Amino acid sequence: MNFQENEPLFSSKLFLYLSRILVLFTFSIIFKSFDHTFVNDLRVMDVRGWTFSVVYVVFGLIVWEGAVWLARILEKRIGGGSASRRLTVLCCALVLYGMLAAVAFGFLYAVTDIVLFHRYEAWQSFKRLSYDLNFGIFMFYLLILTFNGIIYYYTAWKEYQVQAERLKRENIQARYDALRNQIDPHFFFNSLSVLTNLVYKSPDLSADYITQLAKTYRYILDKKFENLVTIQTELDFLESYLFLMRIRHQQSIQFGIDIDEKIRSKGMIPPVSLQLLIENAIKHNRFSSADPLVITVKHEEGCLVVSNRIRRKASTEISSGIGLENIQKRYALISEQGIEVLQADDMFIVKIPIITAT
Repeated sequence: MNFQENEPLFSSKLFLYLSRILVLFTFSIIFKSFDHTFVNDLRVMDVRGWTFSVVYVVFGLIVWEGAVWLARILEKRIGGGSASRRLTVLCCALVLYGMLAAVAFGFLYAVTDIVLFHRYEAWQSFKRLSYDLNFGIFMFYLLILTFNGIIYYYTAWKEYQVQAERLKRENIQARYDALRNQIDPHFFFNSLSVLTNLVYKSPDLSADYITQLAKTYRYILDKKFENLVTIQTELDFLESYLFLMRIRHQQSIQFGIDIDEKIRSKGMIPPVSLQLLIENAIKHNRFSSADPLVITVKHEEGCLVVSNRIRRKASTEISSGIGLENIQKRYALISEQGIEVLQADDMFIVKIPIITAT
């Protein structure tokens, strides 16, 4: 049986009361085994035995429900106090309530036994009623109280875990959305500045530029609410973006992409990750048509590796916070794997983990 599939059944009031009845009925049989006035053979239940069990179960259900009601009232009344104070008051009140319930059941049991079965001689000694019966009933009450407390606090803990997980997911999603929203104006305004200069020089080329710009921005809008996209989807977007970069920088920048077709279709990464890494390389390095900047993207050991030679500009633009930090934070929010940034042999290398679709 799958517990998760049947959890609504286990949480229902019907199951709750049936389980209480079973527990109380079991306790009634155990209790009768210590009272030699009942039939010694537990397999035999006479009228008196059944009467005792029924009275025990009904009275026990009332006491049990009363304990739950008392606990709720006390929690509301002392809800503002410390946890230790609340627990102390709650335990003392429930123990006192249990003692009174045990005495009340003792008298009820005696009256029922005398009236229905005329067992006067068995109840002539008040000491027996006071010590044996009441103590036994009280011990069973404490067992039930402990059992109920374990269930109550387990349920409360489980609800707390579910709520905490929900709040965590909502917080992560909100932070992730904020990071994605940073991308839109940054990329769009840079592209418009290029288009402003291009439209007067070459109307035909500017038309192609507008088409590719529309594709790239459409991609950003369409994937705005997605945490992951396939590598192939990202590469299709990247082709449009690289067209814009070639128009802007001509032969000063060269790109190389070497990714297996199987990885392209099955692997996933956060949208616009590759574009941000390429933009980061362009922003922080010097290049010219005589000495172009070469940026490569390849697959290596479960990662996409974006690399370029380090040729830092004499004066670098002030970073807007978009780029490596953005990708690092997005990976931190959706995966246990983080990106890796390396500098070796005049090479700047960024490895972003490929997330396999499940």
